[in-house]
Amino acid sequence: MMIIFEMRKRILVVLVVMLVLMAILGFAPISLEHINDKVLHASCFGIFAFTVYWVWHLNYQKNVGLSTATMFVMSVGSEFIQGLLPYRTFDMYDIVANLLGSSIGIVLACSADFAWTSWQERRRRFGGKREAEYQRALMDETELSDDEQYTERDRHFEVMEMA
Repeated sequence: MMIIFEMRKRILVVLVVMLVLMAILGFAPISLEHINDKVLHASCFGIFAFTVYWVWHLNYQKNVGLSTATMFVMSVGSEFIQGLLPYRTFDMYDIVANLLGSSIGIVLACSADFAWTSWQERRRRFGGKREAEYQRALMDETELSDDEQYTERDRHFEVMEMA
């Protein structure tokens, strides 16, 4: 039950809208002959998998596990549902395209998550501390005479270089 409470609500709304659009494309009796069917499957499932990864506010391993399981069930299940419809046919290559698109979407989401987390960690570790030291040095300079400012500034940058 805890997983439900740790969902990002706005992303969940986006997912529901995407799911409705994918259901219309996948189950409605429409024909898109000018678009390659496999490319459409891979791109739709890739975008959907990328978004599914971000719906849970959990750690990296749980997000990967939940999104992989969800996308596997959807990739295979949607094709079996199409096989039950009178105006659609079951195609094993559609499942392959769905799984390939889902895999690419999850890999891209993991990469984006890693890059974002790394950037936040670097900013937390170094950005705030250096900015605070710089602001303190600026405040100290306003209280010193001209001769003292030069030495205080040099001392500040020596400390920054040592860190």
